[in-house]
Amino acid sequence: MKNKILLLLVYSTFSSSILGQDISLKKRDNYFYVGPLDLFLNTIQLGYERKLGNYNTIFFSGGFKLSEKDDMINRIGGNGELQYRINLLYNKETVNPVLTHYSTFAYFAPFVQYRNEKITDLIQGDILVNKNEITIVNSGFAGLGFGFRFTAMQNRFCMNVYAGGGLKYSQVTGNKKYTNFIEVGYTGVAPKVSFEIGIAF
Repeated sequence: MKNKILLLLVYSTFSSSILGQDISLKKRDNYFYVGPLDLFLNTIQLGYERKLGNYNTIFFSGGFKLSEKDDMINRIGGNGELQYRINLLYNKETVNPVLTHYSTFAYFAPFVQYRNEKITDLIQGDILVNKNEITIVNSGFAGLGFGFRFTAMQNRFCMNVYAGGGLKYSQVTGNKKYTNFIEVGYTGVAPKVSFEIGIAF
């Protein structure tokens, strides 16, 4: 009987300790991201995600591009994006000896994106005359996709992966070589993939 009472006391103490840790753990509703792969495209891409009361989130993203070529600014522009992330499952939170406290969030998200870019090409003329050819691209992109966010280290570090696609429409004023599939001025069905890392607060 004494052993049973002792075990019950130990269990109650342990359960209270775990419960106290869960209660004291701060719930984080804001996420700040940076796109590390965009740096290879001479773009600084930042994002902000806010958790809503219905377990869904809203995500804003913006970027600035500045490329240099042959001692001149070849490309300059910016973009903005909005996503509404619909929760597929409630946030799953788990305690792990290595990751301490982490959570997972799977979602479905429609998106809209706008991009503007100014492209300068140096046109070779005769020996004395060179001129710049300017191309202006304005594009809109809308579609949907699926994503997954993983948050670890006491829910402070986060990583997000998103993949989907949609329809893109571009208006190109200038050189039409920038309308092919891999260029910013493409019009048609296009894929969308993104990867971000960041912090939760």
